[in-house]
Amino acid sequence: MASFGFGRERRIRRRADFLRVQSNGERATSRHFVLLVSAREPSRDTATPLRAPSRLGIVATRKVGDATMRNRIKRLCRECFRLWPGFVPDGIDLVVIARDGADALTLAAVRDEWSRARPALLKRCASVLRPKVEGAAAAPGTPSIPRKT
Repeated sequence: MASFGFGRERRIRRRADFLRVQSNGERATSRHFVLLVSAREPSRDTATPLRAPSRLGIVATRKVGDATMRNRIKRLCRECFRLWPGFVPDGIDLVVIARDGADALTLAAVRDEWSRARPALLKRCASVLRPKVEGAAAAPGTPSIPRKT
């Protein structure tokens, strides 16, 4: 049975993790959110990141609204993530960036919007979890860069 808790192990807390996901992550968008996913980095607590639970980080800037609105958006996103434990596979860091208008959404509207963006998000998750094999053949149609010997 899946745990519906939202403890420290399910949150992205360090600035370095936010920056890593924002710079290296794959993007899926919806009307009110930008969803960024990246493979979770191994840490002291989790030897294998693929077995570690997925984590959530939320960004809501002042463009979205005042502090009350930003906190409401963050609560809604956390609750949606908490109630939907299989939203992204294990081993994924998910950063949600709120866009203008997100403060007017209800929990059901957030879940509906995330469910429409989920197929694209799962494709991005699969690509970031795919192991990068050194020296593997490139996918058809992609240019290869010759190595210097």
